[in-house]
Amino acid sequence: MSASTLTKSLSLSRGTAVLLNMVIGAGLLALPGLAIQQVGTAAFHAWLFCALAAAPLLAVFVIMGRNYPDAGGVASFARRAFGPAGYRIASILFLGAVVLGLPAIALTGGHYAASLAGGSPHLWAGALLVLAALSHFVSSESAAKANAFIASLVLVVIASFLAIGVAGVTTRPAEGVGLPSAWPEISVMLIPFMMLFFAFTGWEVGAGVTEEFKKPHRDFPIAMVGSFVIATSFYLAIAFVAQQTDLDGAYESPFVAIVEPILGSWGSAAVSATAVLLVFANLAGAIWGVSRLVFSLARENVIPRVFERTHGGSPRFAVVVVASTLLVVVVLDAIAGIGLPRLIGLAGQNFLILYGLTAAALFALSDRISHRLLSGAVIALCVALLLMQTLALLYPLALAALAFGAHRLESRARNPLTLRSTDRG
Repeated sequence: MSASTLTKSLSLSRGTAVLLNMVIGAGLLALPGLAIQQVGTAAFHAWLFCALAAAPLLAVFVIMGRNYPDAGGVASFARRAFGPAGYRIASILFLGAVVLGLPAIALTGGHYAASLAGGSPHLWAGALLVLAALSHFVSSESAAKANAFIASLVLVVIASFLAIGVAGVTTRPAEGVGLPSAWPEISVMLIPFMMLFFAFTGWEVGAGVTEEFKKPHRDFPIAMVGSFVIATSFYLAIAFVAQQTDLDGAYESPFVAIVEPILGSWGSAAVSATAVLLVFANLAGAIWGVSRLVFSLARENVIPRVFERTHGGSPRFAVVVVASTLLVVVVLDAIAGIGLPRLIGLAGQNFLILYGLTAAALFALSDRISHRLLSGAVIALCVALLLMQTLALLYPLALAALAFGAHRLESRARNPLTLRSTDRG
């Protein structure tokens, strides 16, 4: 097999499962309660508002992934629109997001595992990362089947929890905060927006697996839309049930409060076990997408060509390097106490910038009026949300400056005379 060839192992069903594993993470079991803690009766509407805002962002990825299937995902879109500089900046921003976001997800699973079996959350997080990486040392075909099985299992378990929650709500309808009689003000729904938006990230990672769809032009858009509908339905259903449940003291783990009154301590254990499985699936799917970006960077000669090496259709060396980097961040958190809120916040901010950059690429590449209107609206939305941030913007700005500086140095090394005359001009 060629060193630069990825196996086309994803059918429509398997592709949808891989995307679901990338999107539905441990936040599904925590964010509904945290939103209620922040805005009370407006929490469900905040979820709905976030889903409506995410829909046009997803549409941009559907259009770009369908027209330009490439393992580079967002980075390849930026290269097509803005050249090598855009490619480098998008790649560094993406890696800067996942290098913080994925350890945060692993640590969330580590806390659930520690509550279930004891031990250090950081050790459990490291174990989950290692297991997620090892899942890619089987063939791509087997990995795709495993992702599909795990996604199906997780959805069945979560649906069971929801059914239990609904049964509990019917017997305790007055215990939760309930729903407001009218739509809350937008300013209220914006309070938890950036936190909830993290639940709607993952499709930008999924853009990197388009090249592995057997029929990307047909199946990738359907898989993207299907995964969005399934994930959003679960988010809204869980948010609704949580809002009808008394979560006092259990905002970080609302499912415990939902199922424990009916299932007792076994319910708490089941929730923790499900969270661990969910995190494993999320990490396995995300490492799949991130390793493909590293593979693409090597194929484009941005990083050493050794990362382009594949075995059985999978870029295993890239998988090892990605997993090792994530483990380093987990260790740093154990030593320095970076904290989950900071890791998740910085990661979510970078992802939002990447959504806006993809929209800008669509605006530059497409001459269709509908595409330009869509991309213009997404760019305006992303800018408006980013303007709400303060010093946190220094992180992506520093990454972008680093990427642009590296691009300039490489260009100067290749064309010193041209750049010197340009600089003098």
